[in-house]
Amino acid sequence: MGPDTQSIPKTVSSEEGPGEITVKATTDSDSNDASTSTEPENSKQAGSNTADKSYPCSVCGKVFNRPSKLERHKPVHERKPKTLHQCQHCEKTFTQQEKLIRHQNCHNRTNKHPCPDCGKVFNRPSKLERHKRTHSKTPRVPHQCSYCMKTFSKLNKLVRHKRMHTGERPFTCTICGKGFSESGHCKAHEKTHEEQPEKPHRCADCGMCFFKASGLRRHARSHTGEKPFRCSECESCFSRSEGLKRHMRSHTGERPYKCVICAKGFYSRNDLNVHSLTHSGEKPHLCPVCGKGFSQLGNMKEHEQNVHIKSEKYICNECGATFTRYKSLIKHQRTHTGERPYLCLTCGRRFSWSHSLSRHRRTHTHRQMSKDTLKDTLTFEASSENLGTS
Repeated sequence: MGPDTQSIPKTVSSEEGPGEITVKATTDSDSNDASTSTEPENSKQAGSNTADKSYPCSVCGKVFNRPSKLERHKPVHERKPKTLHQCQHCEKTFTQQEKLIRHQNCHNRTNKHPCPDCGKVFNRPSKLERHKRTHSKTPRVPHQCSYCMKTFSKLNKLVRHKRMHTGERPFTCTICGKGFSESGHCKAHEKTHEEQPEKPHRCADCGMCFFKASGLRRHARSHTGEKPFRCSECESCFSRSEGLKRHMRSHTGERPYKCVICAKGFYSRNDLNVHSLTHSGEKPHLCPVCGKGFSQLGNMKEHEQNVHIKSEKYICNECGATFTRYKSLIKHQRTHTGERPYLCLTCGRRFSWSHSLSRHRRTHTHRQMSKDTLKDTLTFEASSENLGTS
């Protein structure tokens, strides 16, 4: 390295006060120059005129053998020591007070940002700001299902909902060809074909593994017995949201799954599949005692209970009627109490039986009232938008 090449500075720190550190800088040229000044004269070439010359520093007395080195050394005494601002929570330091204040905000930050309108809590201010826009939006014209008159705020939700009526399954497994109504379900299924599919989520109670954390949470309820999904109309509780959705259809009378042969509607696809066996004549469920066949598993168990086991009966306290199933007793008691848990959301009428509500929904009066209600809703939303733009 040449003598005029600038060297890399080194720092020596000393604490001056709480939260501040003073740093003094020295250069490699200083140490090199010091060693150069102490070299024995016999290491220099004989007859050199510069060997006898010395250039001392007027401030510290340090001696240099060249004027250029002395000039390079002088700025060391003119430098001002740097003041570093240290964080009180960690050992990080900053050269500017503003940067320290901005850094300390990350220690004081809270993870709870509630919405002032609805109280929903978010862990980031950016998410809260994005959520606030939902309160300021004007209501949109809903997208209505042509099968059950249900409305949706977004078109893609309506498209996904219609597959429940049509049975369409546009997403197929590339390995076995099985169809799915949603892309996420198809991708999760394809992982089961892997030789050693990775299932990182393991149950601590039984060791069963799952692809997703949501699957593990649902499975854990089978151990704890937790049923967090409660019906708002009755006291029924369910461990899964799908079960609650199916149950709510018994109150609203909605039967989105239609038989292609007789057009009869059902609450769930499983009920439709069981019903289809009545058209095909298939009876896959055989009584283990007498071998009699049934199209539905529940009918077979009821036959086994009533005919072969003949367990205790449930007796009505009002009239003395007996029932082999507790559920049948509960339904019967509505004739005494007058309870009507099945509500028509359009006109407000209540019914004791789900089939009565379904029959009511098929009447001409109910359909006309549904159309009028939807028309009024669209008119109100259109007038609201006009007022907002004027």
